[in-house]
Amino acid sequence: MKLHINKSDLISALNYVSKAVSSKTTNTSLEGIYLSCENNILTLFATDLEMSIHTHVDVEMLQSGSAVVPSRIFIEIIRKLPSEKISIETDDANKMHIASDESQINIHVQSTANYPSIPSIAATDYMILESEKLKRAIRETIFAAAIDAQMPVLTGLLLEVKKDQFQLTALDGYRMAIRKEAIEDGLEFSCIIPARVLSELYKILNMESNGDVMIKYAEKSVHFTIGDTILISNLIGGNFIKYNDIIPKNSNLTVKTAARKLLDACERASLVAREGKNNLIKFHFEEREFHIVSNSEVGSANEYVESEIQGGDLKISFNSKYFIDVLKNTSEEMVEMYFIDNLSPCVVKKPGSEEMLHVILPVRYKD
Repeated sequence: MKLHINKSDLISALNYVSKAVSSKTTNTSLEGIYLSCENNILTLFATDLEMSIHTHVDVEMLQSGSAVVPSRIFIEIIRKLPSEKISIETDDANKMHIASDESQINIHVQSTANYPSIPSIAATDYMILESEKLKRAIRETIFAAAIDAQMPVLTGLLLEVKKDQFQLTALDGYRMAIRKEAIEDGLEFSCIIPARVLSELYKILNMESNGDVMIKYAEKSVHFTIGDTILISNLIGGNFIKYNDIIPKNSNLTVKTAARKLLDACERASLVAREGKNNLIKFHFEEREFHIVSNSEVGSANEYVESEIQGGDLKISFNSKYFIDVLKNTSEEMVEMYFIDNLSPCVVKKPGSEEMLHVILPVRYKD
């Protein structure tokens, strides 16, 4: 393999594919990035066997070929090269020669023989989703996915696509997050995608200026195309929890307030709460006023939150992180909260809409 390539183009491609490089594996080849050059195109590919990412870069090819490069040192070298023009060449002794201006660096590479092949999806149908809608859906739900792998399905997000609706759902046993986005012409399918994969997809979406994402679905994998970059994820098997049964169907108290002001009040109250043992904040609804109260060994806080309140008085406690996660990641200016009593879940929604919905379990209230 012998080629000339633009440094900025190569760094951009490496930023994408490096997200799929395996950090914990007994297969040392998976710690590398697969490079293949043909027809003036350099293909870069990495996989950890759960997630695969590949992308393409235009190059000036002098000789075709392929190699697996050690990802960490290769990326560091490319970033520190002195000029935009880079020459890369491999030889029969499994060495790669990298040149840029006066810089000459040699590194050892591996044969591609033991590296997995780029996966493909045997699916002809696909849907198109605006990248901003996909980013919003991931951002507003992913924090609610479980970290503990005792229930593998909860470490993923449920993706449901209907003719006119795209929905992501995540829950960890203490809270649930749902985001719905309108689409024009979608497939009909549902699958469970690992939260880690969607986290990496979100990072790619933030780096890519392309406005649309193409999504393909197969029985055991899902395929996202963003510009020249393709991310393929294995799916989590099993049945997701029947989340609709978790959502309370009635309420005795409704509170409408500005999301930013509620977030600021929760964060200030949590500064005191987190010095204690349980990170609790208390919502007090009395005489049509909303106060957030917290106390610990270091002191106490009392925050007034201007709100529209319908219903009776209530005192209820929550883990402050659960509310802060919702409010920090929502794109809505106003939120509505629905309460039954101090032992029942709270529902947080976009006013007058089902597009955004969160369910948060309370903690037993103590004065």
